[in-house]
Amino acid sequence: MKKLKDFIYDKNDIIIAVLILAAATLVIFWRLSVILEYPKQLLGNDGPSVEAPVDNTDEDRTGTDIDSGDADTSPDDTLNLPLWQNGALTKDVEVKVSGSSASAAIQCLIDEGIFEDYSEYQRICEENGLDHEKVRAGTFTFKQGSTKKDIAKIMNWG
Repeated sequence: MKKLKDFIYDKNDIIIAVLILAAATLVIFWRLSVILEYPKQLLGNDGPSVEAPVDNTDEDRTGTDIDSGDADTSPDDTLNLPLWQNGALTKDVEVKVSGSSASAAIQCLIDEGIFEDYSEYQRICEENGLDHEKVRAGTFTFKQGSTKKDIAKIMNWG
């Protein structure tokens, strides 16, 4: 018993330092994704989820859409479409998301018609294993065909 007591007495500083290092390492690995997202949050840089609007018309072929070749369709026709059809966006939507809380940030999406209310966003996040309180800030362009699930995944940084 005396040998164990002497060992602990002689090495207690080293044992405490090792325990502190182990605890710090566990905390860092546990919160690594949050730590790595912090610089993006400070800069307002949202990585690949931010896309510039694309003009898909050819000026030489007036009134003709490059992708479909349909001479009767113009970019202004998308203004008359409903925002959602069959659970997907019918057009590209650009939204500037800001706010001091998750509910304030999601209010920007609600104002654009992306979500009905915060509880809908919260429900979609919970169904997909996302934390509804981890919301990115910045300017986002949600592409035509995106679903609410896709948008929730883009908006969530967790």
